[in-house]
Amino acid sequence: MRTSRATACVPGDTLLHPLVFCAVLVLVLNDHVFKARWPSWWTGKLSDVAGLAMFPLLLQGLWEQARGRSARGGFRPSLAVLTACVVLTGCVFTAIKVWEPAAEVWRWGLGGMQWPVRAAWAVLSSRAVPAVAPVAHTMDVTDLLALPALGVSYALGRKRCASHEPARQPA
Repeated sequence: MRTSRATACVPGDTLLHPLVFCAVLVLVLNDHVFKARWPSWWTGKLSDVAGLAMFPLLLQGLWEQARGRSARGGFRPSLAVLTACVVLTGCVFTAIKVWEPAAEVWRWGLGGMQWPVRAAWAVLSSRAVPAVAPVAHTMDVTDLLALPALGVSYALGRKRCASHEPARQPA
């Protein structure tokens, strides 16, 4: 009989880790407060570090939620999915920082995802609904210095995967 070494795992539960919460908080505060009050090289990099530290775990959580509903025999996190999410995040981040077509897709894609919130706020404020607009984005190759922050996501996810592996039975 195989037993788990830890309690049951829930799809996407890594997003509840305090480091992920802190990364999201830093990202929001930096993008909406710090950059406006203290624009500098550091505030530019802080968002990159915070985003890279949490985004692969968000992708993994979305994947797990989609797949977890159809899983038979219980859910276990996948190191392969985690690794794919970390690599994908690193590749996309690199592309939008160094390649203009990728940056334009990013600007319009993120602007499109933000539009429903902006439109709802306009309606609630009795203003005209705005058009979809691209977000501001700065291509800066020095932002690639933040790539090691992907290690935070990988370390948290790997620890989670290891703690939910089935216990090995002695031979």
